[in-house]
Amino acid sequence: MKGFDQVDGNQFVVFSLNEQLYAFFIEEVVEILRVPSITSIPGINPYIEGVINLRGNIIPIVNLHKRFQLPTPEKNKKNRIVIVQGKNENIGLLVDKINMVTKFDEEHVEPVSNNQTIEEDIVIYYAKHKEQVIGVLNLEKVLYDNHHVS
Repeated sequence: MKGFDQVDGNQFVVFSLNEQLYAFFIEEVVEILRVPSITSIPGINPYIEGVINLRGNIIPIVNLHKRFQLPTPEKNKKNRIVIVQGKNENIGLLVDKINMVTKFDEEHVEPVSNNQTIEEDIVIYYAKHKEQVIGVLNLEKVLYDNHHVS
């Protein structure tokens, strides 16, 4: 997990899910795509939307709405897939839209308190940006910590 001191000066990719803002460190993001045709695969993890063929590579697509147990809105042309580097593979994350790429000043970032109800450690910081609060996500927990999924 990235240390609190690594926030200052780093860039973040900020995206939205159901009007809530979240971010990843930019170096975790490989690329951002428009949503292509997604091939569904029956019988796999419930929050895997399916797979896409990206330049000859099969990339699994995680629906972050399902991952975070949020209602899934209607698809629209602003939806994007954020390709991130997993442990041994690239993985696509389906998001509502990309809001911006930005930096957060250290004085506008706070660590997450321990008494929240969100899945443990999935949000590692909160950043304040223009009257909005952005949850900086722990990519490894988003991708691999699925103990609560039945």
